[in-house]
Amino acid sequence: MVKDWKGCGSAALRVGMVLSFTLGLTGCFGGGGKSGPNLSESPIFSNERATPSEGLVRQKTVMGGAVTIAAPKGFCVDTSSHQDTEAGAFIPIGACAAMTKNPADPKPPKPAFLTATVLPMPVQAAAMSNDPDARLREARGFVQSDAGRAALSRVGKADTVELLDVKSASGVLYVRLRDTSDGLPAALANTTWRAFFEVNGRLVTASATAFADQPFGEGKGYGLLRDFVAQIRKANKDSKGVGNVKSWFGGLRN
Repeated sequence: MVKDWKGCGSAALRVGMVLSFTLGLTGCFGGGGKSGPNLSESPIFSNERATPSEGLVRQKTVMGGAVTIAAPKGFCVDTSSHQDTEAGAFIPIGACAAMTKNPADPKPPKPAFLTATVLPMPVQAAAMSNDPDARLREARGFVQSDAGRAALSRVGKADTVELLDVKSASGVLYVRLRDTSDGLPAALANTTWRAFFEVNGRLVTASATAFADQPFGEGKGYGLLRDFVAQIRKANKDSKGVGNVKSWFGGLRN
């Protein structure tokens, strides 16, 4: 844990501005709070609503065609609950069979709830350090700081978030956290994996959360999220901007 983030100087302030912006805005679309969608009404969580099998969608293009979000095998996009605006997009994803209430439809080996948030890249990103060691200190320092944990919280409070793991691979920052704040559908576990990466000049946040009564096994949540990220990248294979997030977090390791 970084003891004095505020004393790290202008470099840490820059990374703080960037990450606070990107992490904090994900809650505006996917946190289930006042400004987010009411996920309890989604077919993923509601026994009273169902998506017709012929209406199942495996991928969704958002923000005027800029980014396509593609689901891993057995998962489908909940088009009844997604949001797509100029300010950003939020895409909830669940097991196809859970959405249709038809066990004959596709489903993953393990049930889970996935989300993707797409936001414009903050202009502060241009000010990030190009030195890998500096990026390591800045990124890890902010994510582990009180300010970083507050940005990860659904209610903006650091004391609701416990940071469990931080990794990076192939230009993607992965964070595993426990958030005890309100706003989560009751069926879900309060521990989640999130991934942050760039696609076509937009900042994408992908997440994987287990159901409370069916937790992920060892390494399964991380593996599922990496598959989700790979599917998104494959759907945007002509992306020109994937490497830029690596320049932010390229030095970050386990």
